[in-house]
Amino acid sequence: MKMELTQPQASAPVTGYQIYDKEAKRREKKNPLPYLYPKLPDNKFDIIYADPPWDYGGKLQFDKTSKSAENINFERNIFISSAVFKYPTLKLEQLVQIPVQNIAKDDCLLFMWATSPQLVRAIELGRARGFEYRTVAFVWDKMVHNPGKYTLSNCELCLVFKHGRIG
Repeated sequence: MKMELTQPQASAPVTGYQIYDKEAKRREKKNPLPYLYPKLPDNKFDIIYADPPWDYGGKLQFDKTSKSAENINFERNIFISSAVFKYPTLKLEQLVQIPVQNIAKDDCLLFMWATSPQLVRAIELGRARGFEYRTVAFVWDKMVHNPGKYTLSNCELCLVFKHGRIG
């Protein structure tokens, strides 16, 4: 893939975000659905399994050379990835609008995947849908991990929420 790189004219240090902004916009996946989400089934379920398309605010993943302007080698492709390049993402306010609670039986478990940076939002999302957070059900060790902001982002959590009288 050929990328057109242009350095912004500014006195402040140039960041990788500025350099790759045009390319990031080109690669972003847009939601192809005519509406926010597809129609949910009319049935109600004992167990709901969800993997929300978490939005990361356009965060891009770079290699170490983008940490400071002194270390950036703009001749080298430091741009790695972003969630929006793989699938359309939704902000928490949009995810809350998907009425998952309408397909839940009175007594129901919700298994919902969350990445570590989205953990607080995932619990908020479960509560907004009328579920109570209970525990972590599964941990997925992704083997190939993303360079996180503070630590490596190498696992995802599947959280369990309950609705109604489930022990």
